[in-house]
Amino acid sequence: MKRIFTLLALALAFGAAYAQEQSPEMVHFLKEFPQRAGFNTHSYEFTDVTDTPAPRGYHAFYISHYGRHGSRSDWAGNYTYKLVRDILAQAKADGVALTPAGDSLLRESAYIFEKYDGMDGRLTPRGVREHRQLAKRMYQRFPEVFKHGSKKIRAVSSTTPRCIVSMNGFTAQLLAQQTDLDLDLDTGEKFFTYIAQSENGTIRARTQKALAERPRQPLDAAPVYQTLFQNPEEGKKYVKNESAFLHGIYAVARVAEAFDINDNLFRYLPFDAVYSIHEQQFLSAYLNQANSELNGDLRLPLNKPLADTLIIQAERVISGASDRAADLTFGHDWPFLGLCAYLGLEGIGDRLTADEAATSWMASENCPFAANLQMIFYRSKKKEEPVLVKFLLNERETAIPALVPVEGPYYKWEDAKAYWATRVPHTQIVAHRGYWKQNAQNSIASLTEAQNFGCWGSEFDLHLTADNVVVVNHDPSIGNTKIQTSPLKEVRTHSLKNKEKVPTLDEYLKQGAKNKDCVLVLELKPHANASREDVLIEKCLEALKANKLMDPKRIAFISFSYHICKELAKKCPGYSVQYLEGDKTPAQVFADGINGIDYHFSHFKKHPEWVEQAHALGMTVNAWTVDKEEDIRLMKVMGVDQITTNEPALTREILFGRK
Repeated sequence: MKRIFTLLALALAFGAAYAQEQSPEMVHFLKEFPQRAGFNTHSYEFTDVTDTPAPRGYHAFYISHYGRHGSRSDWAGNYTYKLVRDILAQAKADGVALTPAGDSLLRESAYIFEKYDGMDGRLTPRGVREHRQLAKRMYQRFPEVFKHGSKKIRAVSSTTPRCIVSMNGFTAQLLAQQTDLDLDLDTGEKFFTYIAQSENGTIRARTQKALAERPRQPLDAAPVYQTLFQNPEEGKKYVKNESAFLHGIYAVARVAEAFDINDNLFRYLPFDAVYSIHEQQFLSAYLNQANSELNGDLRLPLNKPLADTLIIQAERVISGASDRAADLTFGHDWPFLGLCAYLGLEGIGDRLTADEAATSWMASENCPFAANLQMIFYRSKKKEEPVLVKFLLNERETAIPALVPVEGPYYKWEDAKAYWATRVPHTQIVAHRGYWKQNAQNSIASLTEAQNFGCWGSEFDLHLTADNVVVVNHDPSIGNTKIQTSPLKEVRTHSLKNKEKVPTLDEYLKQGAKNKDCVLVLELKPHANASREDVLIEKCLEALKANKLMDPKRIAFISFSYHICKELAKKCPGYSVQYLEGDKTPAQVFADGINGIDYHFSHFKKHPEWVEQAHALGMTVNAWTVDKEEDIRLMKVMGVDQITTNEPALTREILFGRK
């Protein structure tokens, strides 16, 4: 788990966000095995597993695996573990008697702090044992995969040490089971890009906002003092920050298993507090990383590179291009959750609201330490029969509700691929002049809303004032003031409908720079002559550089001026530049060095072949301004790369097939 995710969870928890209602199902789940309250720091539960017999004539021949690293130390131990130890130790040193429970917590927190030794996220010996046992169980369960064929095993890992050590433990155990296996182990930055794809700032911000709006109630610390101190009032004096102390106890309890303390340390806290902090922790993960109602549409595209890699690896084996027996991948919890969501696995990949997830998404069952997904591939002796695949989530046979199995948990591989191809629409959403329905077109507020909504991009219009300042506005005039022939001072006497002053490009970009996940689509308006357009280009590039936004992943250019497009293509190689007018074929635009077209959707209705022609030339295709349901559907079917729209919410519903 990444440091930023853990710190976010801690920050939310420290804000004393406690759920007011408890799900009987979740209460039973936690009380049945209290250590489950650690959620993603809960050590792996090894349970008996059984296999539904494969269809007659089929045998396993290949395994594709993604495994999270094993048990590790947690983050912020220099604060949390130490805080608990120091409070109890100081009280005892000063003669404030601890209860037997207090003495136990002092010993346990001191032990964990010593073992932690200032190393965040370090794999513990238990973490290695988990992976060794998983490897042994995999081998014993599917011996035919390893004993027959090439015996070649490819394993790659995240560059993070805890993942590398997990990989080494797993593969060493496989080799102990069968000494003639041909093992190939690797790690590196290029592997990391798909094994542990970047998290998304927009998603995190939306999650934090949603969690902050959930019901809260204060935590009663009195039972904790009574549990730990013989004189609770005296003991209380040593606690400077009550919330930090209670959450410190939770932090000690949640990581105890990783250090081979199998006792329930959550007993030092009231169950209500344990339940509430656990809920806040796992909801943060579910909303951030899985297929939540809040963020699923934003999250699924981030999981595609990992899923595509696993699919390609399997395809190579099935086609005979590769003779591997297994591809093993070792990473982290957030891509593991995202991958399972993308594949549509039952339970872990369900699309739920926060309230629904709070009652039924069994977090520590879905994503403990050493969580793993195994895809087991089967062939028939009859070559004409299709390849089948079975999905094991944490070693348990798991369904994909969207698919119809051949029988039991066995699915046609071609059916699974066809389903996954529909998970993420090719077409992206660009908010036209920002998401302005509750604000004003081209306002900073409309840009902010587009960012918060998770639009792929937000478009805005640029004019050059008479004194060479770039401002954001669609029309050439505002009120009675003509922007291109008036000084900034005069233009700024006008306000937008939401009372904002007409923003300068620099002001607009300052907000744009706050969110790296929303592409800024700059429309440079035609000006009186080429020389004025050249000044506009120069000023725009200066502003982008000043705001550290000259990055082809952060910005794109569009214009009705063919001169502007050609100049930008020359000055900004590798950046997206799209021509707007619609009066030239893709080949004509491409011949002048421009790498994209952004035409009104009516042009694509007249010339549907232009989309395919542009793509064949490696050009991007945008369609503006597409607001009606039937037109959005048509552009989706045509396969345009972006839809510029005044209706981002409707467009998202249609692109993801929900409307």
